Amino acid sequence: MESTIKQQAQELVRKARVAQAVYETLSQKQYDQAAKACAKIVYDTAEDFAREAVEETGMGLVESKIKKQRNIAKNAWFYAKGKKSKGVVGWEKGKLQQDCILKIAKPVGVVAAILPSTNPTSAMGGNGLQALKGGNAIIFCPHPKAKNVSLHCFGMIREAIAQLGIPADVVQICENPSVEMTQALMREVDVVVATGGPGMVKEAYSSGRPALGVGQGNCQVVIDSGMQDSFDFLAAGLVENRFYDNGIPCTGEQTIIVPKNDHDSLIAALERCGALYIDDDTAVDKLRKMLFVYSEEIQDYMLNRKITGLNVQELGEYLGITVPADKKLIVLKLNKFGEEELLCREKLCPVTGCLTYSGDWREGIQMAKANLLVEGAGHSSDIYSKDKQHQIYAGEELPVCRLIVNNSNSIISGGSYTNGFITTCTLGCGVWGGCSFGENMTFEHLLNYTRIFYTVESEREPPTDEEIWGDE
Repeated sequence: MESTIKQQAQELVRKARVAQAVYETLSQKQYDQAAKACAKIVYDTAEDFAREAVEETGMGLVESKIKKQRNIAKNAWFYAKGKKSKGVVGWEKGKLQQDCILKIAKPVGVVAAILPSTNPTSAMGGNGLQALKGGNAIIFCPHPKAKNVSLHCFGMIREAIAQLGIPADVVQICENPSVEMTQALMREVDVVVATGGPGMVKEAYSSGRPALGVGQGNCQVVIDSGMQDSFDFLAAGLVENRFYDNGIPCTGEQTIIVPKNDHDSLIAALERCGALYIDDDTAVDKLRKMLFVYSEEIQDYMLNRKITGLNVQELGEYLGITVPADKKLIVLKLNKFGEEELLCREKLCPVTGCLTYSGDWREGIQMAKANLLVEGAGHSSDIYSKDKQHQIYAGEELPVCRLIVNNSNSIISGGSYTNGFITTCTLGCGVWGGCSFGENMTFEHLLNYTRIFYTVESEREPPTDEEIWGDE
């Protein structure tokens, strides 16, 4: 069986290399046509794919998945549109103050894209676009729980590629996905893009091939004193973001840290926006035990996958309470943080914890830092503060690659044009998150570059020892 799986993986890669060898000789225009076609299929068929994904996996909300697919497809393509990804792409200065390095882009080859069950088609459209934009071939590895919707999406993308006169085998898929098949494929390709759970991302980095993997989310929200006039805006954004796709995305706010004096006002704002606040210790403990189960294998508590993507009404049934239909989010009162509180970890359902602090900004930030160092370091967090120095202190202290000021964490995937985030479905989390990069992944990450270095007329005399070693 092991030999058969390995042979299947090798055959997929062999066909991909034959097709990619032809594809990379084509024009920039053809690269763009293929990338656009991949994204447009997902955009145009978002409603069908969303419905199929929810029916097959039992997770998430159809409306949210429609929005996510369309957001990633259109905005990722808009970023890539018109940008060069073949041949000479521009000049660089290096250590000088003048252009002297000519940069030439080339494909990396064959990409394996690991797809999550939570977003099987948005990740296919997004990662497919990025690979094809750079002249690469891509082989999709679906999650077994989302096999059928992934195959449907793939079939439409492959047909669209073939209609452009491009070798169809530049896009392929593992038709019978399994952990063993994915592992075998990762060892054969040139680059792995892993969008999924921590276990699969770790496998990608252990495959012996270059890998671009996401890190685990555990967004912390730290609110400064004097922000009461922002509570309605803050609460509306937070509730909608945690309600989105029943809390599955890694971009959801997991813990709110608010000054003690502002706690009641914030909870009132959250309740007005559709949150159910639970401060009964017995109910909180029951939910804690429901969300996290002990694993003998890893010798630690882990998220109970049976509750992933459940809505608040379904969570209420587990708790033995009736949650009104207009409620979107459960907010839990917490008294501990860091290693002492499981509920300060990532929860892939619409549940958020709430902690209070004295009002000393440094205390609130250190609480968030403690939570991140347990889980979610490298990903992102939100702060709400009008104090510039407080903002900078948070940036210096929190181990995250993305820190959002006075806005919801929903913007980090890049759909909004009020910030500089580039649209992606693959969020690097740096060394903190066990990743090889810390940016939002784009097609540039799937390119090799040759740099031609030209000797130019000297701008200045070489620095003296005094200039080099002397005090500034």
